[in-house]
Amino acid sequence: MSLRAIFAAFSVIGLLAEVCLLVVLIWRRQYKTFPIFTLCIASNLLNDIGIGILMVAYPIHVARSVSFALLPLQYLLDLAVLLEISWNVLRPVHTSLPQGTVRAFVIAMVAALLGGVLLADHFGNTGNKIQDIKVPLDLTVGLLRMLIFAATAGFAQLLGIGWRNKVLQLATGLSFYSAVDLVVSLLGRYGGDSRDLEGVRMIAVALQLVFFVWVFTTKEVQRREFSPQMEQFLVTLAGRAKLARTALVRMQVK
Repeated sequence: MSLRAIFAAFSVIGLLAEVCLLVVLIWRRQYKTFPIFTLCIASNLLNDIGIGILMVAYPIHVARSVSFALLPLQYLLDLAVLLEISWNVLRPVHTSLPQGTVRAFVIAMVAALLGGVLLADHFGNTGNKIQDIKVPLDLTVGLLRMLIFAATAGFAQLLGIGWRNKVLQLATGLSFYSAVDLVVSLLGRYGGDSRDLEGVRMIAVALQLVFFVWVFTTKEVQRREFSPQMEQFLVTLAGRAKLARTALVRMQVK
């Protein structure tokens, strides 16, 4: 089987998985927990079907122009999904976290934004205006996805999240695609042969969607309560933060 046939097969698998995912989200009422993620999947599905119809009925440049015009909506939804995941992670425990935790998380997100901009700056001009705009945005959103996954996985025990929790699984799927997309973008910049690389990105999308279908068809696992050791850790951390602020105020007074 040729690579082109493999890429075409994964393209069909991805489209079917996208349809199944939207049906599962609606059927299992997951849209109540993840409304923005559901809206994003519905928007991507309509976009894929609409662009496919345009490519068949009209010249290719028409489909590309429409796809380019829809990019702002796509990136706004991507960022909104990241905020939704972050809120689902922090909402049940935000009152127990030390002051400044949310601020530190926002600073980390800004750092990821700056990292994406700086990394994208090394790509330079490709001669393709669409790619010159799209690549920096892809890198920025991708780094944000991986940051949220790293933060969620790194503090899983603190947040009462296990592997079977849908929030962590959702962050894992998004992070997987972002990592593949980042590698593909770098290889495309320095290696060439973008056609095969686009096929790799298509496979990553299909695998991500299949994974999401599995995630939302499995039983939900409730978040764990804090253990006594973890509660003591939070109390200690909050106390040290309070002492640090008091010492800082005293130094400013002097």
